[in-house]
Amino acid sequence: MAKFTSTPNRCVIVDGEELWISRSVTVLAIVVVVCDGNAYVPLNKRGPDLPSEVGKWCLAGGYLDYDETIGGAMLREVWEELGLDLKEIQANHRLVGSLDQPSLVFSEPRHSQNVTMHYPVMVFLSQGADLPPLNPQVSKGEVTDVGWFELEKALEMELAFKHQEILRRCLSNEFAKIWPASCLT
Repeated sequence: MAKFTSTPNRCVIVDGEELWISRSVTVLAIVVVVCDGNAYVPLNKRGPDLPSEVGKWCLAGGYLDYDETIGGAMLREVWEELGLDLKEIQANHRLVGSLDQPSLVFSEPRHSQNVTMHYPVMVFLSQGADLPPLNPQVSKGEVTDVGWFELEKALEMELAFKHQEILRRCLSNEFAKIWPASCLT
């Protein structure tokens, strides 16, 4: 995997108010992996150096850097936060979804972002393959833990940024024709 560079956001205090000087576009990878007929979601736990939702589990995602495509940002965030190389996984297993174009552009301005590009990706591992190992490439300040969670469990969790609701939406929409989501939503 090629090394990625990342431009950090900066926080300034103006008149006692915390303001973030940041890139305003984020990408979110909604990755579901089917292994031997069971669906799993890789999640990471937000570290103490992050500005919000610290200690909560979440999907991989983050800011678009000034010098990269949105697809490149999604691949980088998945690599950084989970240690998964989606291009390599795609070369060895069936992957449904685009690694280049988002399926949804979501706009809800918050304190640190304005637009989020959603990338739902479902991977069907080859027969007998194990779930890929998770190995974050960032500091414990950003990601304190990673894990594979059964899809049903992930849907019941209170994930950061309401990511469980985003998973449900993807099951009802993008994944509905390729995975029996009706029993999970």
